[in-house]
Amino acid sequence: MQRLVHTLTRADLPQVFEIENRSFRDPWPLQAFSEEVIAHARALDVDSVLCGYILYHVVLDEAVILNFAIDPDKCRQGHGEYLLLQSMRELIQSGCTRFFLDVRRSNSPALKLYEKHGFMSLGIRKTYYSDPDEDAIVMGKIITLQGNQHDS
Repeated sequence: MQRLVHTLTRADLPQVFEIENRSFRDPWPLQAFSEEVIAHARALDVDSVLCGYILYHVVLDEAVILNFAIDPDKCRQGHGEYLLLQSMRELIQSGCTRFFLDVRRSNSPALKLYEKHGFMSLGIRKTYYSDPDEDAIVMGKIITLQGNQHDS
């Protein structure tokens, strides 16, 4: 198996949109994948087939994960963890030291992944998600200048 993380491009959007629709009950519309949104996005190819993506909003040293999905047929194979870590590594090298995200309270696989890599719960956004209505857990992680990772 060969994994390759690359900058997400407009040419990737048909596969991204297909994964988006298969992964979420309330998927983003295609128009939401604007140039600004995909500016800091990465895609994961496994054996030359796009199987996941992660979208960040980056301002100065802060990165917020806006959207993150792995093809449902490829889940539970370590691809999400690989894409998360590789994309964060790139952002850290470019100066990002703070990472944030929202995750459904019921998404235990995602919660376990983030917690495994040092993200901590910072709070709750009540009924943030719809279909079904559900709270979001706000999570964050801070990378210190010395390279040590601290939760925040």
